[in-house]
Amino acid sequence: MKVFTSAIRVRSSAKSEEINITGQVEAVILESGVHEGMVLVFTGHTTASIHLNNADKDLEEDFHNYLKEIVPNKPTYKHNKGEYGRNADAHLKSLLVGNSVTIPITKGRLALGQWQAVYFSEFDGPRSRLISIKVFGSPEGNGR
Repeated sequence: MKVFTSAIRVRSSAKSEEINITGQVEAVILESGVHEGMVLVFTGHTTASIHLNNADKDLEEDFHNYLKEIVPNKPTYKHNKGEYGRNADAHLKSLLVGNSVTIPITKGRLALGQWQAVYFSEFDGPRSRLISIKVFGSPEGNGR
């Protein structure tokens, strides 16, 4: 089994934003040479997330509006009163959405559903963020 580790950098331009990183993840898979296997996409940032969703701009906006409704940034959050800043809502949104996805690789490509895309969610931007990518599996001709 081959293991390939890489990273991509994403720069958000707003406090709250969806960034489709599918193409960047596919580029790492191509570079890895893995033909059949899995890819793990992970963010170590506690105010951001990685997830799969329908690649639709309106849905991106709906998603963030929904999160604002269920997780408002209350001044009563203890984190907002401390030395860490006023971003408790960003941390809570990250907890709800998650920090990684694992996706099958088939014939050297992401095995996503018809409408799926890999998204980086920014909840405390704008910022420059590092996303870790680990590809593991078999090169072409080495396994099925």
